[in-house]
Amino acid sequence: MIGREGEPDDRVLVRRIAAGDEGAFELAYDRHGSLVFGSLVRFLGDREAAAEVAQDAFMSLWRRASSFNPAAGSLPGWLLAIARNRAIDRLRSEARRPGLGSAELLADLHDDDPWRNPAALADRRWADSIVRTFVSELSEGERRVMVLAYADGLSQQAISERLPVSSTSRASWKASADSLRTPPRSGRRSG
Repeated sequence: MIGREGEPDDRVLVRRIAAGDEGAFELAYDRHGSLVFGSLVRFLGDREAAAEVAQDAFMSLWRRASSFNPAAGSLPGWLLAIARNRAIDRLRSEARRPGLGSAELLADLHDDDPWRNPAALADRRWADSIVRTFVSELSEGERRVMVLAYADGLSQQAISERLPVSSTSRASWKASADSLRTPPRSGRRSG
């Protein structure tokens, strides 16, 4: 099967990676590296740590490509799950170091916050980091529409009353929503 612009799709890439094809591995990294790295930077708040965890996630792809099951989910989803687990392991490891405690994970919470569970906080932070990565790949106009819709909870009609018609056309709204459903590619920037 052929994917983007004549390139093999992810299922073919993973089969080739499992067979030891370094070119397929490089293509998978080029295709999904920015998503994994960007999500990790936002989650961990540390570019160096994010780079180490992203490298570990992709090395897991190299070592365990034969265990990937496309029926269970997409390659980006699989990589993000590996990266998330490695990032949480890293946070737990850092919390065990002298002078650090799980209270640091809860620093941004209020006393009456029901999310005092560090695992739940990590899940929420991970989901937020992925959404921020996807939104950062949108054009300024698309980003404005998405923020008004999802962060401010406005309807399409309310958004069209706030923004110029060209920014809120039905096609622009659909393109923005579709952009969030498709993982960003390295170097992809909408106009």
